[in-house]
Amino acid sequence: MFIRKRTGKLSAALLVSAVTLSSVSAFPMQGFAADDAAFIFHDTFESGDGGWTGRGGCTVKTSSDMPYEGNGALFVSGRSDAWNGPEKSLSSICEPGTSYSISVCVEYESGAETQTFQLSVAYKDVSGEAVYDHLAQAETMSGGYVQLAKTDYKLPSDATDPVLYVETLKGSGSFYIDEAICAPSGTVIEGPKPVQFTLGDADYDGAITAADLTIAKQYSGKDFPNKKMLKAADVNQNGVVTEDDIRWYVQYLTGQTAEYPEKVEPEKPPVEPFDYDPNLQYHPFDEKKYLQEPAAHQGTVVEEYYNGTTGQNRLYVYVPYGYDESKQYNIFYLLHGGGENERTLFFQDDTMMQLIFDHMIENGEMEPMLIVTPTWNQTGADKFYTEFRDKVVPFVEGKYSTYAKSTSIEDLQASRYHRAYGGFSMGSVSTWGVLCHNLDICAYYMPLSGDYRVGNWSTQQKADIITKAIQDSGLQPNEYFIFCATGSDDIAYPNMTPQIEEMKKHPEYIYTSDLSQGNFYYLVRPGGIHWWANVRHYIYDILPYFFHEEH
Repeated sequence: MFIRKRTGKLSAALLVSAVTLSSVSAFPMQGFAADDAAFIFHDTFESGDGGWTGRGGCTVKTSSDMPYEGNGALFVSGRSDAWNGPEKSLSSICEPGTSYSISVCVEYESGAETQTFQLSVAYKDVSGEAVYDHLAQAETMSGGYVQLAKTDYKLPSDATDPVLYVETLKGSGSFYIDEAICAPSGTVIEGPKPVQFTLGDADYDGAITAADLTIAKQYSGKDFPNKKMLKAADVNQNGVVTEDDIRWYVQYLTGQTAEYPEKVEPEKPPVEPFDYDPNLQYHPFDEKKYLQEPAAHQGTVVEEYYNGTTGQNRLYVYVPYGYDESKQYNIFYLLHGGGENERTLFFQDDTMMQLIFDHMIENGEMEPMLIVTPTWNQTGADKFYTEFRDKVVPFVEGKYSTYAKSTSIEDLQASRYHRAYGGFSMGSVSTWGVLCHNLDICAYYMPLSGDYRVGNWSTQQKADIITKAIQDSGLQPNEYFIFCATGSDDIAYPNMTPQIEEMKKHPEYIYTSDLSQGNFYYLVRPGGIHWWANVRHYIYDILPYFFHEEH
């Protein structure tokens, strides 16, 4: 059976003005038929969720934002791993031993430039073991729907509790599904095709034509409807569409050239030198203003779940006001102390760090950045460096926009100057551990009120081990930065200070708070005790000094 569908309309994010661009469309699509007589189910999400629920703790809800067809789609958010996604029970719908044709359309808006989606069925076999069948897989670019379909999937005769679901091969970003259909085996259900990228083909119709020139002219110097159009229309690949790109289109379409222009590297804006104080002293923020008067522009704190080395774990992400997926953000991982957890930094009276970050950003004291609060409680502070590297960083930076182009080790290493790690008390212990094991992916460190406590190491041994890790990394003194702090009456002071003094003896450390000239500094608050109400002032003093050096 072959069912041809009526032409669907483009989703809101992909619409191009029909008045201005005539018949030009962002992506050519096929729609769906009104006659559902041949369908076993057809979930359009126009007036309900069709029985779809969240798999792995994620959330699903109907939305009118990005439909493929009609006015509704199912929005999937709060994913903590690639296997999380929307699911629908097939128990009362599909008969074991029977074959079916199944199709789901899927789209995502932000994150990686491309994403691979997978349509799967999970069920229990006769022994009660979980079995996972992968029906279809397809890659698409952000903003473009793709179809996941299999015309002849046979549900095994011994299958119980079958569930249909959509997942990704990697990443945990949000996405949409629409037009979920189950029909008799052999039914061919038309849907959107995978988006193919060709430089110059701005409307993605498979050819470079006058319509693409029209799009380039329409949006030259302006915001494009989506990133895919911009990428294709920017034929000299410098990040913007200008008269140079328009000129190429004219020459190409009139037969004057058959070659693309030479790639032009995007111009980087000039970086103003940061005004460091080479001998920074403790100076607190105005607590009445920063803690009692909310900033006019407030960031948000997002709860996230990921698969840690010992099972599911939780962390929180401070997302600055005006966060834009198309921009890159520095990222600071900040760890709690003993007897605390990932909630400590944002949800107790003596921290409330999000209020401070809001004011600092609003006042121009630091650039908008992502701040992450994981927990070392499942691994131990001194061993957390493994989970940080293998689990936390890939999860967070696969979902949020940082300077890492991807979560490959090469891209994490290339973006190390835009990543910082710090912590208080046992979180400081974890900071020294991360420094010793992850220098290749992280350049800035903020150990607060805690020395490197592992085993029965002497002060000299601790300094020597940290120094050896730096020597083994092959990094030069201007390629790593350690900014420490504590209070003179802090219980950590008698252990931390001798370690700092011993480290000063090594040539690997150049002692100054001017990080353009050195890489090591120790800030002490007179009379400060072991308490977050003091430590948050250290963060206020130090954090603006990060992320200004890159070599």
